[in-house]
Amino acid sequence: MTAADVARELKRPVALWREADPNMRRLIWISFVEMLSVNAYFTLIVPFAKNLGLDSGSVGALNSLMQVVSAVVAVAAGVLADHFGRKRLYTAGQLMRVAITVALLATHSYLGLALVFVLRGLASIQGPAQSAITANLTRRENRATMLGLSQTLGQLASVLMPIASGAVADRYGVKASFAVALVLAAVAVIMGIALKDKTAASEDADPAADGVTAGADVRTVESVRPGEVEPLLARLRRMFAGKRAVTLSLLMVATVFNGLGNGGVNILLPFTIMDRFSSAYTVVASAGSMMALGTMLVLLIGGRLADVSGRRTMVMTSGVIFPLLMLGLFYVNTLWELNLVLILVSMVGNISSPAIGAVYMEAVADRDRATFAGLQMSLNAAGMALGSAVAGVVYKMSPNWAWLGVIAVMVLQVVCYHFVLPHDGKRRAAASPSL
Repeated sequence: MTAADVARELKRPVALWREADPNMRRLIWISFVEMLSVNAYFTLIVPFAKNLGLDSGSVGALNSLMQVVSAVVAVAAGVLADHFGRKRLYTAGQLMRVAITVALLATHSYLGLALVFVLRGLASIQGPAQSAITANLTRRENRATMLGLSQTLGQLASVLMPIASGAVADRYGVKASFAVALVLAAVAVIMGIALKDKTAASEDADPAADGVTAGADVRTVESVRPGEVEPLLARLRRMFAGKRAVTLSLLMVATVFNGLGNGGVNILLPFTIMDRFSSAYTVVASAGSMMALGTMLVLLIGGRLADVSGRRTMVMTSGVIFPLLMLGLFYVNTLWELNLVLILVSMVGNISSPAIGAVYMEAVADRDRATFAGLQMSLNAAGMALGSAVAGVVYKMSPNWAWLGVIAVMVLQVVCYHFVLPHDGKRRAAASPSL
């Protein structure tokens, strides 16, 4: 493919947006509003907890509690979504997000904050259903691009809201920012009333279409008999049967490593900023905005390139450079240097996000998508639980060793993808049983 071909393909997202299913466009806008709500409180929770007297170990423990709850809920939510309907579970997650903001407004103690973290874990009931709905509303040839569009808008919310929310918190108090989050969460629920899921496209009924071994037991959503409930263990044995076992298992191991790394960063970054630079809400929140800015700049490009050139190129290039850039965090001495490194790290680390999202969606047939997404989110949450707890403890002993541990698990994640992703480009990335 020539440079001109690549440039032409990069212009296609506008046309793809116009051609997209109206429900997909609605889902993207709902996600945007939800991300505004989440970012109105997310980057403020750690400094809010510190003001209540909690140290890095205590916050790490609370974050682990949240991820343990999320791990349990996500896998169950995937099975329930595949059987009882994705829209119901999606709406339940939206309502849980409203409950989070209500709890934040009422919180004045450690126990109240613990309730908030539990509710945040329960909100993962939405994730598997949303992943399956997204897969049903997109096609293989444009899936990574649409994921890139959705994630770009989400990151736009993550750029705008943290700084605005931090400024509101510094001027009017942190509860004012939590109130804004509540209003936005309620708006997202209202927008979601008209959202409709649809049955799988015929391409996903084909065992060879979305990465399922030919001849496997594949049935689309509409073919499941009413009242039929396949036991979770039986479903997992079927999903991981035969040639798919190694591929799907390595994807799950990569998910755990991703959770370990992100769980560590969620604890290490805000405490590093507060200990080395400033504890002001605006300063801590601005780091989230810088990371979101870097991510937003590359998601759409990364998604389109993944659809055009294949998933492996995007994932492996990003995965190799990303840990090296993270070493730059050891050499920053000023806030502007920190923000520059965060932007660069986020750009390189997240340009492959749409490609990775598409890989997981295409790993199994439609019937199992929510279940597989729930398993992925559960293991990611379990990794984050462990990563948060360990990072909080290690940080108190040695911040540098804590950061080195995070970088190490990011490298291990790339190793897993090296053995999973094929070498022959777009066709197998979209259709091969070996991904």
